[in-house]
Amino acid sequence: MKQRSVLHVDLDAFFVSVERVLNPSLCGKPVVVGGSARQRGVVAAASYEARKFGVRSAMSMAQAMRLCPDLTRVAGTHQMYSRASKAVFSLLGNYTPIIEKVSVDEAYLDLSGTHHLFGDALDAADEMRRRVKDELRLDLSVGVSTNRLVSKVASAHAKPFGLCDVAHGDEASFFSPFDIKKLPGIGPVTADKLRSLNIHTLGVLAASEASLLQHTLGRHSASMQRRARGECNVAVCPPWQRQMAKSIGHEQTFATDISDVSLLRGHIQLLLEHACSRMRAKSLAAKTMSLKVRLADFSTKTRDLSLPQHSDNEQQWLKQAEMLMDKMLTPRSAVRLLGVRFTHFAENHYQPGLFDHEDNEQRARTAIADELREKYKGSSFKFGASLWV
Repeated sequence: MKQRSVLHVDLDAFFVSVERVLNPSLCGKPVVVGGSARQRGVVAAASYEARKFGVRSAMSMAQAMRLCPDLTRVAGTHQMYSRASKAVFSLLGNYTPIIEKVSVDEAYLDLSGTHHLFGDALDAADEMRRRVKDELRLDLSVGVSTNRLVSKVASAHAKPFGLCDVAHGDEASFFSPFDIKKLPGIGPVTADKLRSLNIHTLGVLAASEASLLQHTLGRHSASMQRRARGECNVAVCPPWQRQMAKSIGHEQTFATDISDVSLLRGHIQLLLEHACSRMRAKSLAAKTMSLKVRLADFSTKTRDLSLPQHSDNEQQWLKQAEMLMDKMLTPRSAVRLLGVRFTHFAENHYQPGLFDHEDNEQRARTAIADELREKYKGSSFKFGASLWV
């Protein structure tokens, strides 16, 4: 059986790179894209020059400015990022129709069976990098292997503007020297547990006693060991075969802490409206909602609730979310961030009932609101408590 050829492609410091195409004077400087420090903005992307100072994505802009006083901040031109992304993946689509785009700057490609058109996968990957650089002036790093897990780690290893090929049979030896945190899916808590067992590299993790790992990590230990050897049989999934979304949500960081409960309720309604609109656009309904609250002291609370039936209607979720928030806050609580996230979806193909006039009218109004929200990006109108935010 012929081995698969899977690529993981990742655009380097994508937002910054697009800004440098638009403004070449930014080249060579420490640059970040993100919100203003005065408005509690966060770093969306950082150039490699900025990363040398410890600046990274998701860091507060205020902290980034402290780490690198010479930092240049760009607010961002999101329409240009979308256009650049479409241009890149349109180019890559010339090599295979089997592309799984996982973000605006990252995708998996299955090149199995295309060698008679473009040569082996390594040659095709190198040609992709050169064309993206020459035609779009963006840097692309590529990992090549027989599965998506190894290719993802390989592309990260190749950055910036690199190409890393892992031959079939070399997956385990390639993974062996890497720190355990290099394996996708191992977070800080799991990493701490592994280090408590004196397991610091993927090679040691792969060779560890299975019973010891199961006692510490539970039922996922066997899968983790297989992945530590570079084993993965998950196929690249093009758009027409993509699985149902795992979660849909929205969150907002406030410019100033909020302790007014009525104002917080307005923000919750607005977050629910946006998240439910996205659900309806995907013909989904959720069973479970999570409410996230971050207080002024940066402590974070998350609570879940489920409805008896799946729903895509923000009004059905609103009272439940408000009750959750009331349980999570004290009279003196000051809130820095609110977020909602939906999970446990079912396909939702609504069929209007002949006599359900009230429900049908509500659905019609909601559909109009979704159209306006999409056209004006939610800035032109609001409902109920959200009018006050």
